[in-house]
Amino acid sequence: MLKRIRIVPVAIPIVLMGIILIIGFVSPDEFTTRMTDFFIALMANAGWMVSLGVLIFVGCMVLLFVHPFGSIKFGGANAKPKYRTWIWWAISLCAGIGTGIVFWGATEPLMHTFAPPPSVGLEAGSLDAVIWGMSKSFLHWSFSPYAIYAVAGIAIGYAYYNMNKSYTASAGLVYLNDGKELNSKINTVIDGIILFAICGGVAGSLGYGLLQIGSGLNFVFGIEPGPVVWAVIACVIIASYTISSATGLDRGISWLSDKNAWIFIVLMIFVLITGPTAYIFNLFTQSLGFFINNFVDLSLFTQPIIDSDLWPQWWDMYWMVDWLSFGPIVGLFLVKLSYGRTIRQFITVNVILPAMFGILWFSVFGGLALDLELRGVADMSGFLADNGAQAFMMYIFEFLPFTELIRIIMLVTIGLSFITLADSMTSTISTMSLKQSKGVKEAPLPIKVFWGIFIGLISLVFVISGGIDGIKIVKTIAGFPILFIELAMILGFLYHLFSGKLKRDEIEYADFMEQEAAAAADEAAAELTDPKIHKKWFNLDKQTKK
Repeated sequence: MLKRIRIVPVAIPIVLMGIILIIGFVSPDEFTTRMTDFFIALMANAGWMVSLGVLIFVGCMVLLFVHPFGSIKFGGANAKPKYRTWIWWAISLCAGIGTGIVFWGATEPLMHTFAPPPSVGLEAGSLDAVIWGMSKSFLHWSFSPYAIYAVAGIAIGYAYYNMNKSYTASAGLVYLNDGKELNSKINTVIDGIILFAICGGVAGSLGYGLLQIGSGLNFVFGIEPGPVVWAVIACVIIASYTISSATGLDRGISWLSDKNAWIFIVLMIFVLITGPTAYIFNLFTQSLGFFINNFVDLSLFTQPIIDSDLWPQWWDMYWMVDWLSFGPIVGLFLVKLSYGRTIRQFITVNVILPAMFGILWFSVFGGLALDLELRGVADMSGFLADNGAQAFMMYIFEFLPFTELIRIIMLVTIGLSFITLADSMTSTISTMSLKQSKGVKEAPLPIKVFWGIFIGLISLVFVISGGIDGIKIVKTIAGFPILFIELAMILGFLYHLFSGKLKRDEIEYADFMEQEAAAAADEAAAELTDPKIHKKWFNLDKQTKK
């Protein structure tokens, strides 16, 4: 088994995370303080690069969507899609922002509305503050994060399906070397950095998931959260996403994402109908208008004043480097779903549609929280300050019918969201860990089990030790260098296309793409005639119609 593994890229995140784990466990307070100080210095001096870079990513997506290059198909002209558009979108949503919206959907708009930065000159709780706060939430959870994912997905996907490159994040950099693989040592270091960032990213997200599920169990069943409860929750989640990952993309991830997405939609419709419907629609409409009209200004808010409170550094820039820590691996994961699809379809399903869902979700849940606060029904801000964000989403259901039932459903949703995220990331980094990843549909089970347990244990140790804020800062710091990796990917890819290399690729790799199309057609035909597949619950997730 070890002969199949890329030792150095795999060792980099293990060693670095091991060091961080030891330091964080021995002295969590000092560790968090030092990491926080470093993060503040980094964002205060170089955070503007993050804001500018992410806006460039969004601009590149717009360019590729409207340009004729948008009709380029992953896998060549004869490639046929494997997955239905619905399941493609559901997986993209759940692997992208699904874990975050259940944590921040009601919380962030409220926080921005009642604590806007002084530099914007808004009165806390005013209409202008409400609209500004909602727009900032839209910025953090819609087009910008998905553009980060899509940049990596498009650059890697074209290299993988149209240029016969390896299934690694560093494959997205071949355009810097005229379509040839970079030096193996450079690839090793880049992939190691990316694996380290995603380990920190998933561990941090799972850590917050443990806190939120623990709080939910307290609300629903009166179980007081603590180390034992968190450990039990972690074991269930780790076992669930490891088992799901072992079943593969066509079964576990597809099935989980399908159910998760439907629960998201049902919950959102329920809150919309039973909550302040008119207020939510009005809030959505005006906030969306403000967001669209001021998108560039909102994206490039850096607050260049003396003695700044660092609001954009702790919110806008923090969120963007957080998304960057996930960017290349989520993009690499989305590559698996994009065969037979055009770049324009990729942007539609992996940027536009999930981004609009994020905007709707924050409008509905944020609108409910704001309405309760502004009408004086409850002191939502006070509850948030006293109990934290992990308890807030459960609390808002206190003011809706079927409270206990909806809380149970939300608990299931939270669990599914984190299982889906960890499942997709575990599967992707497991395949990327192989020396020969080209054409490998699924990585060996032992590798998946190792990564699943490793990431889960990191999150559990940091939650129990009280150092979750430390790992949160670590993952954002790790995301910063990925900004430059992704800039190199997308700018190199655009240069590759605009310099006329597309025609060369179509000729040079024509035989490869024909072979891949034939192999995909044979696989699809075999699946349609395989009785084992069609006796299983996951067959509905497969692309069975042209």
